[in-house]
Amino acid sequence: MRPFARPLLASLIVLAYAGSAHADSYSVDNLTLFSATAATSADEVLRQNASRYGLPASLNNLGLVKVQESLTGKHYHYQQMLRGLPVDRAEIIVSIGKNGQLQKIFNETRHISDKVDASAVNQLYNQAQISEDQALDKAWTNMKVQHPLVAAPSSELVWVPTKDGVQLARKVRIEAQMPTGGFVQFLNAHDGTVIGSYSTSLPRRGKRSLDARAELAGPVLDRRTATKAVNDNLAARPRLSAQAGAVAAATPSGINGSGYAFDPDPRTVLNTDALTDTSPASAFDAAYSTKTLRDLTVTSGVYKLSGPFVNIKDIESPNTAPSTTSNGVWTAKRGNDAFDDTNVYFHLDQSQRYIQSLGFTGTKSIINRPLDVDTNGVNGDDNSHYSGGSAGSDYLAFGHGCVNDSEDADVILHEYGHGIQANIDSSWSGGDTGAMGEGFGDYWAASYSYSTPNGKIYHPEWAFSWDGHGACWDGRLLNRTDAKYNASKTYGAHQSVTEGGVTFQSDELWSAPLYQSMVALIAAGKPRANIDQIILEAHFGLGSNIKMPAMATAIVNAAKTLFPSDLSYANTFQAKFEAQNILSSVVSGPTISEVESNNTTATAQAITTAGTTVNGTMSASTDVDYYKIVLPTGKTLAVTLTPNASSDYDLELYNSAGTKVASSVNGTGAADSVSYGTAGTLYAKVIYYAGGTGATSGKYTLKASW
Repeated sequence: MRPFARPLLASLIVLAYAGSAHADSYSVDNLTLFSATAATSADEVLRQNASRYGLPASLNNLGLVKVQESLTGKHYHYQQMLRGLPVDRAEIIVSIGKNGQLQKIFNETRHISDKVDASAVNQLYNQAQISEDQALDKAWTNMKVQHPLVAAPSSELVWVPTKDGVQLARKVRIEAQMPTGGFVQFLNAHDGTVIGSYSTSLPRRGKRSLDARAELAGPVLDRRTATKAVNDNLAARPRLSAQAGAVAAATPSGINGSGYAFDPDPRTVLNTDALTDTSPASAFDAAYSTKTLRDLTVTSGVYKLSGPFVNIKDIESPNTAPSTTSNGVWTAKRGNDAFDDTNVYFHLDQSQRYIQSLGFTGTKSIINRPLDVDTNGVNGDDNSHYSGGSAGSDYLAFGHGCVNDSEDADVILHEYGHGIQANIDSSWSGGDTGAMGEGFGDYWAASYSYSTPNGKIYHPEWAFSWDGHGACWDGRLLNRTDAKYNASKTYGAHQSVTEGGVTFQSDELWSAPLYQSMVALIAAGKPRANIDQIILEAHFGLGSNIKMPAMATAIVNAAKTLFPSDLSYANTFQAKFEAQNILSSVVSGPTISEVESNNTTATAQAITTAGTTVNGTMSASTDVDYYKIVLPTGKTLAVTLTPNASSDYDLELYNSAGTKVASSVNGTGAADSVSYGTAGTLYAKVIYYAGGTGATSGKYTLKASW
């Protein structure tokens, strides 16, 4: 974690903050959007909203760790601390527009009650803790590390938010070559058991988990030997770079070369399904394009595919050196690793320059640096991945199993999409980010492919048009408009989901509305660049545990902010997200007060109008509140319960037979959401779990939309 910047926080000029903390705002999950609210100091915004988010008025548990700039404003990232240690992924982000208006607040902080603080003191100072070495050994065993490391393992003490408070944990990060890949593990700091984990290697396909790693056979590398090897390699790297000039500075050299590429892939170029991996070499001849390879590195007459935005490099097994030439001209075709090098270099370099053309330059840059890329890695498997890490240590690797992944621009740009998200939002994890990461990668690839000469006519609905949709694997689709979102679920990467009798991949649930919006807007004469600009801008000012409705809301809001005089962008995105049930129709329903007694289904308070907001109260810890909704045919019910910042209330949904059909049990101050798509009489049940009660401390809101 970056060190605290309290002096920076304190030096922020505090100017007027107009309006009350709750005026002109609305919330979706952990994101709150504001309008007509002046705010030129992030610090003052937080002071005004401290009670809303369960923060101390002094803000003494927050530290400003990053200020990020985007096209529309600046985003102030604050890390929550407890007893001198970070609360993992608990940050609050204040976004202030260039016009001095408060845009949004993204909040993942946790209310720390006296009880939680006392527990933290006990865990930190009184209970025995495992050592850093013990944590590394346990995490190593959990992962079954079988491939060389790409970074030195790390371990730090953090607090992990739980349903009842916080748990002291060792956050261990181990990054190895694929197939082992990278994981972040959270180990109970007292006994070493796994609390949670997530993969930092994001492959094109296939689910990654510690449980799957544990089932693998074969020898495990020695941790200390492997760590020494990677440390020795990292220590030697600056000297090697200085001698060989392997990594270009982020300054264009002005020296161009040329090489062959598939643009975007041979099937699309030739407009044929007949082409396969085993087709004769001559069948591909008409699919090649000669491309300019810009700003190469030349050392002692040797041309290298190393430029300001891409650095072709051997990182993973198999160990194959990057190709070079003596004249800057690459003539290799498929089947030769040099072709993979030129194809990947061209597409990634072009994509970065396109991003910059959208305005993301200077302090607003996204991966405006040489990104290391291994065009023949992943242990030769039929897969590819983005390996996350701090800026400068992340990389891409492409496998050569079946069709070489590096031959398909869809695969290349999909993986670059993971890098884009991680470099905008370094906390991208949890919530629905697994599915949204894959879906965005598919979209980023599709956006480019659609812009090529045959992109609109050769299976535009296909993601991975060459690498997939054949004998190698099935690929994915961009037109799954039949996939519907369920707020009661969490969508990880590459999950098979069945909803309403329809089975789809979780990734497709997110790519569909993005892609369908693009197609509709382009058909209406809107530039692709504007559409991509909106989607990229929406990622700024967000943190972890993002769900699809919040991300969709951010996209619609970015469209309104970037194009306030042309609401066709925002309206199109809104409509496509509604079509997937990710967003509900914008209905301004009434606000009503809870009426007791409503503690049984027989006495449930009726909600008769879509969009109704109920101001309710947990009168006592034994209180239970029921609300009756009659859902019409063809509609999907979405219910959101928002407790006060210091309380934890849970939400359940029952049908008329008394069967629980959905539930949500998030923590203190966190909103709970459920959705359901079968018509009939339903009952939303609000239950006390922890926190305040009574007219002052037991407040909550419940919104029902359909």
